[in-house]
Amino acid sequence: MMKNVDPNAFEDLTYLVKLQISHDKILNGNILASALYNVSRSVEKLVLQHNKWDWIPDNVFDGLNGSNVYYIDLSYNNLRSFNGTRLLLKIPRLKYLILDENPLSHSDIDFHNMEYMFKISLQNTYVQKVPKFCDGDGESFLPRLRSLYLDRSSMKSVTRDDFPGRCLPFLWKLSLSFSDISSIQNDTFAGLPVLKYLLLQNMVKLRLLDYFAFHSASLELLNLGSSKFKFVYKGRYNNDLFKFTPNMNYLSLFDNQITDGSTLKTLLWHLVRLQKLNLQSCDLNYLARGTFDRMLDLRIIILKGNSLYGWDPDMFSKLSNLNTLYLSGNNIAVVNRTSLEFIAKINLEYIDLANNPLACSCQQLWFRDWLKESKNITVPHYPSRYVCRSPPEWDKKMLASFNYTEEDCREKNPWILIGSVLGSVVFVCMVVVIVIYTHLPTVRNIIYLIRLRRKGYVRLVNSEEYMFDCYVVSCETDEHWVFQTLYSTLEDEYAFHLCIPSRDFDVGESKADQIEEKMKESKKIIIVMSNDFAQDEWCQFQLEKAQERIRNQGKEAVVLIMLRDIDHKHMTSTIKNLLRKSSYATWVKGKIATKLFWDIVVAAIEKPFGNPPVAI
Repeated sequence: MMKNVDPNAFEDLTYLVKLQISHDKILNGNILASALYNVSRSVEKLVLQHNKWDWIPDNVFDGLNGSNVYYIDLSYNNLRSFNGTRLLLKIPRLKYLILDENPLSHSDIDFHNMEYMFKISLQNTYVQKVPKFCDGDGESFLPRLRSLYLDRSSMKSVTRDDFPGRCLPFLWKLSLSFSDISSIQNDTFAGLPVLKYLLLQNMVKLRLLDYFAFHSASLELLNLGSSKFKFVYKGRYNNDLFKFTPNMNYLSLFDNQITDGSTLKTLLWHLVRLQKLNLQSCDLNYLARGTFDRMLDLRIIILKGNSLYGWDPDMFSKLSNLNTLYLSGNNIAVVNRTSLEFIAKINLEYIDLANNPLACSCQQLWFRDWLKESKNITVPHYPSRYVCRSPPEWDKKMLASFNYTEEDCREKNPWILIGSVLGSVVFVCMVVVIVIYTHLPTVRNIIYLIRLRRKGYVRLVNSEEYMFDCYVVSCETDEHWVFQTLYSTLEDEYAFHLCIPSRDFDVGESKADQIEEKMKESKKIIIVMSNDFAQDEWCQFQLEKAQERIRNQGKEAVVLIMLRDIDHKHMTSTIKNLLRKSSYATWVKGKIATKLFWDIVVAAIEKPFGNPPVAI
């Protein structure tokens, strides 16, 4: 840490573009102010993160007068106030200001002297109300502001008075994600004349959406993903919720509870210009006839991770622009000719039906042959993830290996099939009874290891393309186990090179950026799960990134470890879907059980990737 900086320290850095002073809790602000007087006029970015400053002198940036500075980052300090009038007097053309992770309150922020500002970020602050953006005469402090981030703030509610159009005339992106807002009132965003992107992700305390909650003539994208909003409760919203967003072309309702197909149809009825619709993990159990008939511009529909058993033959036949359809991870058992007749009518380019509990039966012959012969459409994950779950003799076998012919189906004695099914049911019941009276985690680990070895594994090739063998995702409370057990075993005994964020991340750099970077530099991702993991926001963020890796490289790209069972009340739908689709190793203490656990983890790490899925 620096205690002092010579006033001429930066004088000879003629081509300096970015100056960063971070994690320095000793440096005095007045000393920094003196040094900035002699910094090169070429400097454009000033990053002053993690310095734990309670205050900064009013003249700290005066030395930047006449410079090209357009970006200042003061995140992760202890600033309780910010006065633009005093601090930015000499750099009024500043465009980007980052004040994240400071204990700022709405009453201690002054946006004067910031008329050229394009972006302001106030994430994870003590802001309880939306700050004022106009003076007493109604003149805007921020007439050019384009993006405003108020994520993870302390706000409980927002109203139309918080976002007057005259104060934010050019605001086109607003993010209120991860906030504690419980209701969105009528016309809250209606006054913003050019608002296009509204991000309301992970608003898990949201309980009420008023009739005109999303009234906006300009809104094009609304992301309400992972907010757990219960559309099954009619009193919490109106059926015409999206009637007053005529230009919306992207809507994400991912991980909200809709369930009923009729509810969905009514909810979407007015969105005639929609181009992309994300309905992943919405608990949908059926689709009402004509749900998408008015949305003739739809190009992408995401319906994966629901409970659909099928769809009406004409469900997608009118969507002439539809090119991508996701139906993976539902309860679809049989796909027949009628189900997919719409493909030829609309020239669909991509359909994902993977990870459904398919039936290897005579009804499935057409679909099996269609998958093998289809050449004009992309079918990702085939054949590896098109697996039969019934009848029992075909359980967990790939549909591509189902060798019945039309002749076999005509001659098959139904009584033999019935006897086989009944015998299999009795056998399964016996296995369940045995499992109940044995140590379930150990049995699960044994089955997992047998499956790994049966499929074979070898060390991954092209290891020079990666810096690490594995990237470790864990919550803070589980890091003791990660360092004392996981790290000491995998690195010391098996010579794997692990990336552990708390050890290997660069201090002062963006955590989110480093997560993406280090994951790309790692061959595989180890996810250590527990109740604390399920409640940790950063863990959930990393889990979403891991799922992107699974979509790109297959489930072998991730190694799941259940350190401690996750209670039902803490189980998120994302984790539930992941556990339902992927095997995992359970940590068990005991000489033999522990040895079995490490055999599984090492085998999973060394297992090669399957055929990578086709990217969108």
